[in-house]
Amino acid sequence: MARTIEQLAQEVLDVQDACNLSGVLGSAYRAACDLRRVLDAGTDTINRHPIMVLWADKIAHLTDTQTIGNDRVSAAYRAVYAIVEAKEKEVLIQRMI
Repeated sequence: MARTIEQLAQEVLDVQDACNLSGVLGSAYRAACDLRRVLDAGTDTINRHPIMVLWADKIAHLTDTQTIGNDRVSAAYRAVYAIVEAKEKEVLIQRMI
């Protein structure tokens, strides 16, 4: 079963400290497949989604090809954090009800 958008967002944030390229590549592949199922979107949409931008940035970091100060990566971080924070707020509200 495909993971939720919130789970995919949390995973890409969690992987930012990873150092094993082969593990990151495998996880990025699975995330792309799940994101496609969740969004039911085409290749361009998946490729440009903030979650995939962060996966690509992590791969670039591990291969020493990362561009420092990339505005698109910063925007992707903000978008992914917003997904995770929205889910956390939803969970807290549900616990209060």
